[in-house]
Amino acid sequence: MQLVEGGKSKGAICVAEAHARGLTIIDLTDQWSPTLLQPTSDGLVPNFRAKYLELAAEKDGGIDSLAELYGIVPNLSIVQARLADDARHACHAAIDSSPITKLDRAFSQGDKDKVAAMANGRAWIGKQLQTEAEKQKIEVAALEADPKWHDKYIRWRTLDETLQGILTAQQKLACEGFIAAKDVDGSFTWRMGLAVESFQRRNFLMPTMVFDQETREAIVLDSRELDFRLALRVLRERVVEASGLIEDGTAAEGPKAILGRMVDPPAMRSARGHMSALPNSAPDLVSTATEAAARELGWTSPATVLDFLDRNAGGTKVAIKLPAVPAYYSDHMDLSVEIDRGDIYYENTPPAFKRILPRRPTLVVYVQDGATKRPLVRWPTTIGGWADQRLPSGRLVQKWKESDVGPRVYKEITAGPTWLPPKTTPDKELVKNTYPGYALKSEVFGPGPRSAYGMVLIEHLYENKLKDGTIRYDDNGIGTHGSSSVTSIVNGSSHGCHRLYNQLATRLGDFLLQHRTHVVKGEAKVVYRRNVWHSGNAFKVEIESRGFQYELTPPVKVNVTEGRILSKMKKPPRNSAPPRV
Repeated sequence: MQLVEGGKSKGAICVAEAHARGLTIIDLTDQWSPTLLQPTSDGLVPNFRAKYLELAAEKDGGIDSLAELYGIVPNLSIVQARLADDARHACHAAIDSSPITKLDRAFSQGDKDKVAAMANGRAWIGKQLQTEAEKQKIEVAALEADPKWHDKYIRWRTLDETLQGILTAQQKLACEGFIAAKDVDGSFTWRMGLAVESFQRRNFLMPTMVFDQETREAIVLDSRELDFRLALRVLRERVVEASGLIEDGTAAEGPKAILGRMVDPPAMRSARGHMSALPNSAPDLVSTATEAAARELGWTSPATVLDFLDRNAGGTKVAIKLPAVPAYYSDHMDLSVEIDRGDIYYENTPPAFKRILPRRPTLVVYVQDGATKRPLVRWPTTIGGWADQRLPSGRLVQKWKESDVGPRVYKEITAGPTWLPPKTTPDKELVKNTYPGYALKSEVFGPGPRSAYGMVLIEHLYENKLKDGTIRYDDNGIGTHGSSSVTSIVNGSSHGCHRLYNQLATRLGDFLLQHRTHVVKGEAKVVYRRNVWHSGNAFKVEIESRGFQYELTPPVKVNVTEGRILSKMKKPPRNSAPPRV
């Protein structure tokens, strides 16, 4: 391990001396993982750890290997390779990005016919303009001053600027290898939509397949700048794990920039309707610590990051000076959680997915800091809503999925959880169309970032006091967990559980393990078998483990508030469906 100060290595240092000097040890090797997946002190290794490291190395290739949005932190060899990819950077540098900046609306695959019509209109009007320009023996652009042709010329120029913007975006996506050169034609087909989503996944943007403003602003940036932002995000997660911090500014005025850069999309910084700071909230310590680490390491530009990684091929562990943690930090902190269910409509009219709620659900983590109950983070989450439910007869109906209100506890944390779909889950939801056939949605069962529970599951248990004075912990099927549906956390609902962005669910799990006493339970063995039938095909599901489990001792108290019931119906519909289905 090396001591690093002011961007320079000061030689080797042992762990004991680093701790004695108040330094933080940060693992910058490719064997890093969140605390949840690290080998335990008694030698147990979570089953999912090996797969996590494989995903972090992006070994699978293709769009599914771009898993940062789903809680997999790319390793630093990936950062190094991207920064060193001179051919890709030269490809981007050769393209004038200004046409993209003239686009003033979002485009998606749904605009395919509209974009094609625009191309036809541009060609038709252009032909008329060219004919008239030749007739007058002037340049086409001069027709703008001709009262007779002015409006038509402006129309042509508007169409041309729009189509040139899409074409330029395709050229830049081709530099990334996300779209083939033969498909760089200015159209907006499914290939363009998939390329846009690949770009969004690689650059930590909401994966919508829509060429929206955020995506346009990102794609015109220098490609090395985008890679530098990736380096800062990777460093941030290493700093969070090493320092044990969680305070990211979301409970206060919002996250801060890191070296002048906001590295998260706006949707991850707050939930709608929760913009003002909570009383006594903690400031953004995560961004402050990450910037301090970047400066100590000398990571102040793409070139300096690449230089560091080239000098430390294969990774290294460093001891650096970070800002001191608050006085309320300890090995066992007095923590609690409150989940605000936000605005709720129990009626199914209009359909919930079409309703934009003024106030979304949030999850707040508190610490008891002396006499002050201090909010540390406030993250967007979800509650239940209307979803398909299979009846014993086989018929599908819409039923409300309720999120329980009242006191609960976090007792068990499961890393790399698997999902065991109950019988009421329709078979059609467990298969995917792989044209010309079908395949099992194996990723949704887990373990993995695309699991129904994401990277981490923390069940909501309620306490039942028995006659002998002991407490029995019961499970009603609700939990806080990560999510394979990133966009659902912005506007959507769940099957009753409280979803978090995967990287935040992982941070929460790590934080609880680092600052609460707990015991390691290991892999939770299970035998789950199911035959899934669809379109004459049979698929067999076999699951042997629920995931790697830890038990908090004692549990952390959780309170789920009712929220604001805005519908005429003030109670959940009768015969609400059970969660986790």
